[in-house]
Amino acid sequence: LVVALVVASLLGTFAVYTAFADSSIPVLMVSQAQAYEGEQVRLEGKVTESTGDAATPAGLRFTMRDYKGAETLAVIYTGAVPDAYRVGREVVVDGTLENGVLKATPDSLVTKCPSKYTDKATTADQKTS
Repeated sequence: LVVALVVASLLGTFAVYTAFADSSIPVLMVSQAQAYEGEQVRLEGKVTESTGDAATPAGLRFTMRDYKGAETLAVIYTGAVPDAYRVGREVVVDGTLENGVLKATPDSLVTKCPSKYTDKATTADQKTS
């Protein structure tokens, strides 16, 4: 019984640690990324250009831009690409900034749902126009 309780306690501690370990990555906009050269970051922005294939060793190469700014950052990504991915879509991707390029962690690309992140007042104004 004591051994089972110790094992369960260790497993519970490990589960809590893994749940919170990922939250230590800073979430940044493109304009903030340069200050984190060589560090693991989570970058969010809008895709402005996209070429290549994420299934090849060269990877998918795309450019991200701040939501409200003009600064851009190149990203190299390999892995699964969400169905909703396209130019103009808001995305979040994890990776390490190396020489001004984000080397993305494989399979970390996530697209944001535009309807969830649109201001309701702005949407209502657009419908009445």
